[in-house]
Amino acid sequence: MSSPVTGELPTKGGLLRATIVPGAGRNQIESVKFSGPFKPESAAMLAKFEQALAGVSLDAAPGKIEDFFAQNPQALPGVEPEEFLTVMTLAVMKVRRTTSTAPDPSAWKKQT
Repeated sequence: MSSPVTGELPTKGGLLRATIVPGAGRNQIESVKFSGPFKPESAAMLAKFEQALAGVSLDAAPGKIEDFFAQNPQALPGVEPEEFLTVMTLAVMKVRRTTSTAPDPSAWKKQT
């Protein structure tokens, strides 16, 4: 099992976090947990949203998020659906940086 990685996104309500456990394939998400400035309709609704995204690829996530909010428009007030996708993407990008053989962009600034 891979180590969890957290992405963070400042939103108008506060800091949104997505902690993902990467799956076996590229851009795969084994599981995701969200925390932040949203007020779930119920704990079960948040769990249902996280469950809908478990085991999907980042490419499939927009459709899953869209479907969830189409069926449950007021499930997680305080954060926009796009912000959930953005914070998940940020976490997946962290995973890719740790598994990539590409040079670290932060090192580029040091070269003059």
